[in-house]
Amino acid sequence: MFESWMDANKKYPEGRNLTYAEYPTQFVYKESTHEWHPRNQGFSIGRINRFSANNEKDSYLRTLLNFQKGCTSYKDLRTVNGVLFPTYKDACYSLGLLDDDNKYIDAIKEASSWGSATYLRNLFALLLFGNSMNRPENVFQKCWELLSDDVLYQHRQRIGREDALLTEDSIKNITLAEIDKVLQSNGKCLSDYPSMPSIMGESLLDMQNRLVIDELLYDSFSLKEEHDRLLNSLTDEQGVVYDKIISAVSAGKGGFFFLYGFDGTGKTFIWNTLSAFVRSRAEIVLNVASSGIASLLLPGGRTTHSKFRIPIEITEDSTCNMKQNSTLAELLSKIKLIIWDEASMVHKFCFEALDRTLKDVLSCVDMPFGGKVVVLGGDFRQILPVIPNGSRQDIVHATINSSYLWSHCHLLSLTKNMRLNSGRDGNLGDNVDGESIITIPDELLIKGSEDPLSDIVDFVYPNLMDNILDPTFFKERALLTPKLSDVAMLNEH
Repeated sequence: MFESWMDANKKYPEGRNLTYAEYPTQFVYKESTHEWHPRNQGFSIGRINRFSANNEKDSYLRTLLNFQKGCTSYKDLRTVNGVLFPTYKDACYSLGLLDDDNKYIDAIKEASSWGSATYLRNLFALLLFGNSMNRPENVFQKCWELLSDDVLYQHRQRIGREDALLTEDSIKNITLAEIDKVLQSNGKCLSDYPSMPSIMGESLLDMQNRLVIDELLYDSFSLKEEHDRLLNSLTDEQGVVYDKIISAVSAGKGGFFFLYGFDGTGKTFIWNTLSAFVRSRAEIVLNVASSGIASLLLPGGRTTHSKFRIPIEITEDSTCNMKQNSTLAELLSKIKLIIWDEASMVHKFCFEALDRTLKDVLSCVDMPFGGKVVVLGGDFRQILPVIPNGSRQDIVHATINSSYLWSHCHLLSLTKNMRLNSGRDGNLGDNVDGESIITIPDELLIKGSEDPLSDIVDFVYPNLMDNILDPTFFKERALLTPKLSDVAMLNEH
């Protein structure tokens, strides 16, 4: 009968100025044909079935039927003044048929002057339970800071870290989880109110995994600023690499990359930019390196063997020492990106062990590394895997590009030496790979200078005698030379 009314509005122009409840006064419904026809005599009083307020969609639809006229589709019911609204509720609100809930917002703000955040959350849950608010999502958005006043404090107490920080989204998520607990104790849950924001993933409130918590304790606000600064400093070549990796991370469909570049091309700079991007979104990136010293250059870096528990004595059948449902397995299931620096130094069996383990832990055998985005970095012209008593062929065969994983790898490369470019004129170079570089001008290195050593020292340490008592003057400058004999000569000078 209802849908036939919309069909009748297409056929009979004289009925388009009638609401659904008014339609029986001028039209009659034929059960046999399921059609409305103009009434020849008499009249009838229309009636619309009543719906419970708990049945939110039908309740708001019923309200609109008392006001909307000449509708020929469900979209027409949600259209007000030419604007199509996404829900019947929004259409009712635009027609002024619903209160603006300001009295509930004022009540929560007033109660915040004497009530705790727990009390306010209970009050909000009570208003939800009684269907008192027309747009509870709007009330939550305007009052969430009051409802979450104790969330950060409670989080710090729970994990024992007074310096712990949470993003705005994480605080909202925990607040929603607390409200959901109150609703569940009364036989309801947050999902019963579709317009309310939903709890995204697992709330930090329920996390017991310290490994996961530690990876989420970064200051997302400052990292967002750092990421913007680093992103603006990328060269065109670095920007192409960054875009490809970020696209894979954002798509969430996995990806395996190898960033090849010799020392000084800015690989560490890209690692820092990628890490800042992921962590600024309150997501997890694992920065690992094949050596302890290389891991110190990465933000939050660890060695691969300690983080992934790769066996020291590695074979072609080895797996990492972790089990499903363990804390480390839970951490790996939540990560968005793995960055592995100096990857050319370790045996290919290490990568294959991690690949087998992730496929097993994540139950994803069709994609490399269980569908996670993994980025390796290194330079094959530097140190290769150490094979005791191995021949040249044995060493080459042990590298990652000899693994079965290499066929799935997307090779990226950096070719521009940022250290030389930034310091070519004898100026302080940009911060590349975490260090500031001063390059000696070529003219000071030309043989035949009367006193080249003094010239070099005067260039790096200008006005040396005037600054001889200033410790910071020496902390900011250093001469790097490959020979111990040169070191002794410079120190003596």
